[in-house]
Amino acid sequence: MLELDLAKIDARNSGTASPIVSGIAPQARDASSLGNDLIAHLSPRSRRLLLDRCDSIRLTARQVLQERGLPLQFAYFIESGAASLTTRAGDCPPVEIHTLGKKDFVGVPLVLGMRVSPHRCTVHVPGKALRIQTDALIALIKTDTEVEKLLLRYVQATLIHSAQLVACNSRHNLSQRLARWLLVARDRIGENEVALTHKCMAQALGVRRAGITTAVGDMEANGLIRRSRGRTVIVDEARLEQASCDCFRVIRSAHENSLLGPIALRVAHP
Repeated sequence: MLELDLAKIDARNSGTASPIVSGIAPQARDASSLGNDLIAHLSPRSRRLLLDRCDSIRLTARQVLQERGLPLQFAYFIESGAASLTTRAGDCPPVEIHTLGKKDFVGVPLVLGMRVSPHRCTVHVPGKALRIQTDALIALIKTDTEVEKLLLRYVQATLIHSAQLVACNSRHNLSQRLARWLLVARDRIGENEVALTHKCMAQALGVRRAGITTAVGDMEANGLIRRSRGRTVIVDEARLEQASCDCFRVIRSAHENSLLGPIALRVAHP
C-alpha cells in the first residue's frame, strides 16, 4: 500500500511535474542572485555546500511537494511563487497552517529528525525552488553547523507563527484575520499582488467563501485592496496594517529575528 502511495506522489512531485531549470547552475550563483532568503543568509562556504547538492526546479500549480503520512523524498527552498501547508481535522476541509514563499523552507520534519510529513504542501502560485534530496540534506545538517543552526532558527520562527495563528483565529474577527493573512502572503511572496482565489483564502482562514467575498468587498470599498478574478492587489499597505491585528507584526518579527546575528559556529567540513 505504501509503495502504491509513493508511486502516486512520484507522479505529482517535482521529479516529473517540475523539470530542472536550464541555465546557471545553483552552485554558481551568489547571494544577490538567490531568491530564497534563508540560503542568501548563509556564509559563502556553507552556501556552496548546500547549492552543490541542489537542483533548480520549476513549481507548477497544484503540485504536491509533500504529502501527509508519506516519507519525504525531497526538501525545497522556495525562490518564487507560493505554496500552502495544510492540515485536516477529521472529515472537514483542509485548513492552511502556513503560506510559504521565498522566505521559506519545505521539509521541517527532516530538521527535527523525522522523515514523514504530518502535513500536505501544495503549490498555489507557480514559481521556482531549489530542491535537495532528503538524505543529502540530513547528511549536510550533521556536518555543517551553520546550515543546521539556520534551519533550527527557521523552525523556531514557524513555531511562533503557528502559536500566533491559534491566538489570532480564536480572538480576532474575520476582517482583522484576512488583513493579517494578506500581509503575511504579501511578505512571503514579495509582491503586492497576491494571485490566490477566495477559495484559497477561505481555506487559509477556515471560513466559508461567502464570508471572504464580503470581507474582501469591504476592503476594496475602503481603498485598501483592488481585486480581479483570482488576484488581489494591495494598494494601501499602511492602512491594511492598521486594519490588521498585531499578529502580523509578531509573525513578521519572528521570521526576521531568525535571520539576525551570526549563524556559523564552526567551519563546515568540505
